[in-house]
Amino acid sequence: MAVPVHPGTEDRTARLTLRRPDHWRREDDPQADLRLAGDDAVLTVRSRPSDRTIAEEHTSLLERLPGAVEGLLLVGADVWTTAGAPARLVEYVRPDADDDGGDVTGAHLLFVTGRHRVDLTIERPLARMLATDDLVLTVLESVRATEPTPGRPARDLEPLPDPPAAAELDGPRLSAAATTTLRSLAGRRWNPSLLRSPAGRELIDAGLVGRLGTLPESTQALLAPWGDDTRPTTLEQRLPDGRETRLQAWDRTVVDGTDDAVVASATPERVTALLAGRLGVGPQWTFPFRTGSLRADVLARRLGGDADAPDLPTAVAEADPRLARFWAAPWTVSHLRRPGRPEPVTFVHADGYGFARVGRTEAGETAFSAESPANVYRSVVRAVLG
Repeated sequence: MAVPVHPGTEDRTARLTLRRPDHWRREDDPQADLRLAGDDAVLTVRSRPSDRTIAEEHTSLLERLPGAVEGLLLVGADVWTTAGAPARLVEYVRPDADDDGGDVTGAHLLFVTGRHRVDLTIERPLARMLATDDLVLTVLESVRATEPTPGRPARDLEPLPDPPAAAELDGPRLSAAATTTLRSLAGRRWNPSLLRSPAGRELIDAGLVGRLGTLPESTQALLAPWGDDTRPTTLEQRLPDGRETRLQAWDRTVVDGTDDAVVASATPERVTALLAGRLGVGPQWTFPFRTGSLRADVLARRLGGDADAPDLPTAVAEADPRLARFWAAPWTVSHLRRPGRPEPVTFVHADGYGFARVGRTEAGETAFSAESPANVYRSVVRAVLG
């Protein structure tokens, strides 16, 4: 449900107007045209002379943002149509500069008038992203350029950068037997006989258990979530080459692998970044399919990696060329499972064509719709931090 913004509260600069909540307060900032703070959010507006196109300005922004802050992740880029001028919305996540408040998520609205470039950013803690999304979107949708300029047609959209390579989890790699043995230690005394087993010796060699059976503090931290018998957040994937992967996270304990697996501790923010990287989240233009659902049996075979999976039905392919191209591309199929939820959220990432979400099946038809990378990222945040 959208959070209403009081219609009487308007702020104005020379280049834009916007509406915001009454309790958001103005702050002095000599480097900005406007600065507002409230609800864990900070809004900043800056403008400068520019005669460059929105494609040129947007490309420049995407090129420099990742290098502006080490560890910054771009999670989406979209055409924005409500500002009255050619505009783009870029979403990103960056580490907290002071390293005391967790990661920060940002929405960067950029538009051009032919004479000026205007940048509006709203930043808030990643942990508050879901709680503040409706309000931030309402404020962004209220933005209007004071120098309206016709937008450019969609066929002129600029190329976007490839997402960065998925980060790897740093920790010891253990066999399935060693991982099971490690988990068996949660909440129990160390059994000396395990020292003599191959799995026990593997844990000793990895430094997770002392030679006399002592458990270092780092290992005790790994075991803590398992002692509570909690269920993990799990990402299971089938890659285009048929390989299957799995990453599981119990609070701050992460197991990355199916048979042999890396076991390590990671903060929830780090887990979120790992999952987003595995999914391939990054800037990607998203265009809706004309088709809203597909035959359940046909889609199930395509999702399952069946070597004999059927082509998209001819009538559907002819009516929806965008879906046809998506269908023909290599697929990574991802199932994101949350504790307490019986059904996973299923995404398809088609190489070169972005994401789709697999929905409910009713009367032999399964919902299948294009999904923006930013919304895929929100699903990850909901699974890990929600």
